[in-house]
Amino acid sequence: MLKNPFTPSFIASTPDDFFGRAEELRVVKGALRMGCVAIHGPIGIGKSSLLARAVQEMEGFGGDRLAQAVTVTAYKDIKTIDQAARHVLEALVNIDETHRKVTFKIGSLFEHESGEVVRNFVEGRHLAALQRLLGREPLNSALKNDELLIVAIDEADKCPAPLAQLVRTVTSDAQHAGIKNIRFLMAGVSPFYELMLQEDRGIARFVYRTISLDPMPPEDAVDLLQTKLDLVIADAHNSGITIRFDGDIIPRVVGLSGGHPHILQLLGSYLVEHEDEDPDGVIDSKDLVNSLSRICYQDRAQAYDATLHMLVLENKLEDLQKLLTLTAV
Repeated sequence: MLKNPFTPSFIASTPDDFFGRAEELRVVKGALRMGCVAIHGPIGIGKSSLLARAVQEMEGFGGDRLAQAVTVTAYKDIKTIDQAARHVLEALVNIDETHRKVTFKIGSLFEHESGEVVRNFVEGRHLAALQRLLGREPLNSALKNDELLIVAIDEADKCPAPLAQLVRTVTSDAQHAGIKNIRFLMAGVSPFYELMLQEDRGIARFVYRTISLDPMPPEDAVDLLQTKLDLVIADAHNSGITIRFDGDIIPRVVGLSGGHPHILQLLGSYLVEHEDEDPDGVIDSKDLVNSLSRICYQDRAQAYDATLHMLVLENKLEDLQKLLTLTAV
């Protein structure tokens, strides 16, 4: 079986999986020193990967530690600021209700005794509990020197309104208390940041930089495909399998994907999978055609059926048919 190093279903946070985005990564890390950051763009463009990689590097992966971080994934059932605060709390600390103690999951597992925090948590006043934990004394004990505390929130588009309230309240109250090292790093599908601004225009003061992700430039897309296909070939040779890839396959995949990271990974993965299932010793256009067939038809059939069903329910199918007729003329 051929090794398949492509990862269309995973967040690319490690150096071996993270390709390109050097400038975007530099911008995120620099902006976090100054304030909060929002990363936005279409589905599959690499927002989660950029967030995860930035957090790793800020935490000192391969360099100096500049921050401690807690990462959460938002979801649509978060409707209030207290629910958003609880989601962050549960990632940030362990709460021992019996002994009225709170243990931070960041830093050196600092234990903080606070009946007030535990009481607020039990009574559902999660924002109050979070604000108390992000006070000067607990933070000074959990963080070292001038470290930042980064609250990284992925899938921010799922609940932009309560997140806007959370960012505004926590950041504003912290700054009133002279605390300047709390940062929110958010990533989500556009236009989540605009929706946050609709909820509260004031959060613009705390968000130092917004970053809109575009498809990868051709040279980075080529590097991704070349590196991963070379891994396939090398592993195959180590296993006694003779295989190569056609020289035209990389530019064709790059052109078809438009540099979209998820599509690059998906096409690459199916190229390897098809060659493994129907081997002829060459990863070439035949494998690409079969990959496209699987992606566009076999694997997406249920999604197409569901979309057509929704159009029928909304009485929009006839409008789509008219549009397609006009396009074909």
